[in-house]
Amino acid sequence: MSSKPQLLYQQRQWAESVGLTPDARGYLDTVEANLFQPLNETTRKAFENGSGSELQDTLTRPAKMKALHSSSALAVNFFDSWVGKDTSILAASLGLASEITDIKFEEKFSTGLTGIPPNLDVTLELADGYIVGIESKLSEWLTPKSKSIAPFKPKYFPVGQGLWKLRSLPHAQQLAESINMGEQSFRYLDAPQLLKHALGLATQLGERLSLFYIYLDWPGEESEAHGQEIQRFGALVDASLRFEAYTYQDLFSSLNNKDGMDESYISYMRARYFGNAAYN
Repeated sequence: MSSKPQLLYQQRQWAESVGLTPDARGYLDTVEANLFQPLNETTRKAFENGSGSELQDTLTRPAKMKALHSSSALAVNFFDSWVGKDTSILAASLGLASEITDIKFEEKFSTGLTGIPPNLDVTLELADGYIVGIESKLSEWLTPKSKSIAPFKPKYFPVGQGLWKLRSLPHAQQLAESINMGEQSFRYLDAPQLLKHALGLATQLGERLSLFYIYLDWPGEESEAHGQEIQRFGALVDASLRFEAYTYQDLFSSLNNKDGMDESYISYMRARYFGNAAYN
């Protein structure tokens, strides 16, 4: 049995405990109700200019960031309150040797191919000129990937060219080809998405990049399988990609043990996302 309903139920319990009333699909009335604090104005503009309908209702559903299960809301709740503040504690928790000079959301790094590049959930600009691209997940990884959906569009494999190899990512090229031919498979980790982000980052930044995968872990059989897939992905891609994976639980634990943290931030994040006894 999937652990995802348990995670979604935990989010609904949190909402009801603070007086919110989610609808049957887990959406709140407003985006603001789903956030620790109002969006930083720069962050709001980034989402308004993004392609994910995070803040806008559509004809078929409310704005994505109104959902209790929104990974974008998780990323915003975790990172947006650091914008414009001393980020030294955050940098240390992420194992970064260089100062974080800016935090951005929904950045696009073009691969040079046709179509709209995928949005990176968070990007950290560092004082040494490097960029850390972060893919954030809440509950998405708990849903097994469909084998009937092609992992890549044909444009990623033009005849006679290796797009990742051309960007000095030969191991990523081999992995992308193996996934595309069905020789490698990932059931819980969205490896093709990470490889697309890697291609865009390398196209725009050369070697001045790191790709981080940060997710909310959840106890169950999926967690072990997901963790094994993360390790396999990291072992197969290029060292120059500087791939790192963290759980939000581990990052929160690190922050929680540091002096000078905003107690309201710590209390909100603990109650909202980290109240599961299995990870206390």
